[in-house]
Amino acid sequence: MTDSSVSPDGTLTAVLSAITCGALISSPDYAPNKSASRPKHPLCLDSELSVTEGCEALAANKITSAPVYDASKGGFIGMLDYRDLVAFVLSVLHKVPKEAFVAEATMDVSDIVKRALMKKSEVPIKLVSNLSHLNPLVPVRTDTPVRDAIEEFVKHKVHRAVVLQPENNTAHFAGILSQSTIAAYVASKVGKLAGTVDPKQPSPWKTGNKTLEQLGLVGKEVVSIVPDDTVLDALHIMYERKISSVAIVEKSDVGNTLAGSISMTDIKAIFSSKRGWRRLYDKSFDFFTSMRFEQGLEAGGDDRAPSFTVHPTTTLIATIEKMAATRGHRVWLVDAHNVLLGVVSLSDILPLLLT
Repeated sequence: MTDSSVSPDGTLTAVLSAITCGALISSPDYAPNKSASRPKHPLCLDSELSVTEGCEALAANKITSAPVYDASKGGFIGMLDYRDLVAFVLSVLHKVPKEAFVAEATMDVSDIVKRALMKKSEVPIKLVSNLSHLNPLVPVRTDTPVRDAIEEFVKHKVHRAVVLQPENNTAHFAGILSQSTIAAYVASKVGKLAGTVDPKQPSPWKTGNKTLEQLGLVGKEVVSIVPDDTVLDALHIMYERKISSVAIVEKSDVGNTLAGSISMTDIKAIFSSKRGWRRLYDKSFDFFTSMRFEQGLEAGGDDRAPSFTVHPTTTLIATIEKMAATRGHRVWLVDAHNVLLGVVSLSDILPLLLT
């Protein structure tokens, strides 16, 4: 059986043009892993919320970003995501050495920030949104075909777009369209695990049948750290290199063996509890293993570790399916001995959906 929605030339043009952005964000969640499914109602943040409150809202709704609305200006002023929160933490902690803090046992990140900046009030998110200067707010309409939205993603190099519903010469916030949602939709249409395609037959999407090696995705530079580097070191490297994840590697004569990873979104663990800021000084591998354990509990035992691997011979559609199943934004390329060969992200994959 093949999916009749795939174009006769084996491209995804018909699949991605047949559904609008509004329809996709309001349809049932396509990802097999429901532990991190998107919220039932679209979330936007008041510009006067504190940084801690903003982070708590992202974590509570299991999302990585949200648009920031300024009532005084009558519109959206940007996006708040974990990149911005990382930039904010670094702007404070890298200016004030660890030894300069006389921290009390019950202090949280907001207390640290107040003390470091010598202000009496918490910093509002309107001063932090887009602080990283990455992933700016890009709007699309609810009636925009998903294929056109993908072109906007690629053009502006963003991970998500704000979906607006036109109404009476104005536009209302309808939700967020993310790379992950698009990947899950594609997997549900032309992936073998979704049951729409005979698992014994190639995918009807020609490009999807090609291996990562054939598509030239092997060998991409990987930014890495070693297990003894701290979480703060990892976040600083990600911020400086404008990336969202770093690999944790064990160095050896045969190459760098993948031991784990840390991503920008892991900062939620730092903001979510009293004394969470102390975890910034944990060794990266210790932090990775604790995050893996916590995420496993949240997922009810499902496989949702912070890092996942594929091989050069893995097909593109199998890679997309793995990302959709795990809600991951990247997978690490390794050989048979777990030696790190590269990394493949959703940003690498999205342009290929247009072929």
